[in-house]
Amino acid sequence: MDVAGGGPVGLVFACSLRAMMGDQVVVRVHDRRWRRHGNRVVWMGEQEGNFRREQVVTLQSNVWSTLPLRVQKRLFADGRFGEMWPLGPDSPADRGRPRNLKIRWIEDVLLDMAQDVYGIELVPGRYTPPPSWSGTHVVAICDGANSPTRELLKDHFGSPDRDFYSVGGEQLVETVLGIRIKGTLPDEHTVPLTVCQNRYLFNSLGGGFINMRLTAEEASEIVTIGEDGPVECMRRYRCMMLPRGGRFVCDRHRAVLKPSVDRLSFLWPRIMEGARLFGAGDILGLTVFQLSMTQTARFTAQLAPSTFGFLLGDAANSLHFWPGRGLNTGVKSALSLAGALRSRWQGRPLRAADFSGHEGLMQQLQYREKSRAWTTMLMPDEDGAPRLIEDRLRAGLRGPHDRQALLAELLNRVRDIKSRLAGRMGALPADDWYLARLGALHVKTLKALVESGPWITREIGGDEVSVKVDFPDTRVVLPRLAATA
Repeated sequence: MDVAGGGPVGLVFACSLRAMMGDQVVVRVHDRRWRRHGNRVVWMGEQEGNFRREQVVTLQSNVWSTLPLRVQKRLFADGRFGEMWPLGPDSPADRGRPRNLKIRWIEDVLLDMAQDVYGIELVPGRYTPPPSWSGTHVVAICDGANSPTRELLKDHFGSPDRDFYSVGGEQLVETVLGIRIKGTLPDEHTVPLTVCQNRYLFNSLGGGFINMRLTAEEASEIVTIGEDGPVECMRRYRCMMLPRGGRFVCDRHRAVLKPSVDRLSFLWPRIMEGARLFGAGDILGLTVFQLSMTQTARFTAQLAPSTFGFLLGDAANSLHFWPGRGLNTGVKSALSLAGALRSRWQGRPLRAADFSGHEGLMQQLQYREKSRAWTTMLMPDEDGAPRLIEDRLRAGLRGPHDRQALLAELLNRVRDIKSRLAGRMGALPADDWYLARLGALHVKTLKALVESGPWITREIGGDEVSVKVDFPDTRVVLPRLAATA
């Protein structure tokens, strides 16, 4: 069995399948971001052109509690996770609260466990489909939203449909600035500040990323200047701009983020407003994301008479991350496929019918999570008419501005959120604490927060797609499900 892509989803799939089937399955995982160091495979560093992801992600308890117990024990070591978000439909009380983890920690733990616990073959380098599929039963494609493997196999899977998530014939694309900060506030206390508006989203573990939605005018300021002129540093390579002597610099391209040194910048003060709202001790880095979605026709394809390919993770369902379901959806897809293979493999060639349940779950996930994400991109107004978040922000940055009325509206939202969250998370501070944080902001920031609207929890809430798997006794001997020789 081959796995293209060794990020969290690819490694969760590989480790879970080995936990389910033991030595009855041979798994080989490929990733171009790895290198060999002695007798181990490790992540490349910045000096080798690999910029590790520093984001904090949230795993719902229906998801993290379904992982192999050994993976759970290693991931949730003391001091390595936090619980800031409340109980909800995908995190019921009997499973526990959602848990925040640094994505870099997830990657490190899973890579080590793949080698030390599960005996998975790791291949540094991009996956290349073999000349013949003979001997390969399964190919799991987990190499990201712009998956090169999916592109090579598009005759089997089809091309993702951009028109499905378009407005006026143009694919809807949002620009989001990632502001990495050192936190000074208790993580839980920041939840009502995030939920009461849609301009800034803060996901923290003693610090983390403030994600800031930008208008087109603000996004036009994301310019990086190198020694010989502009460099497509952040937009093309997603470089992290780091603080250096009062400005933000990309060490890789020796480029400077223009707003950080431009006294006339209208974007830079708005970045600082987000940092102020969430009590940033320091800004540790800046990066940018282009967020859009496409519709996938199918997630399962028969590549050869005895070979099936599967799209998992972002290669299957690349989501707008505002609702916080990207990694959760990816892990669910990985666990679903692992469970399907465990239940269906009997030593005979696999059939398309073996994966009807898995394909159905993938279609459910696509509908549930992309519908949720699309609603946050094109939020209904008070009359129910869809309205672009960018239009909301642009209206907020214009006058008139009534400071007291804006503060009153935001404080009422915070009070409502605190009331709804009571009993679903820890104690939250008094209203005066939130009023002090909001009152420190510029009036234009307050208007933008009000116009962006609170989280539409009713519209995007409801039943969740669940995956039920077990990890049976692997001493039961089954025929071997092998990778290519």
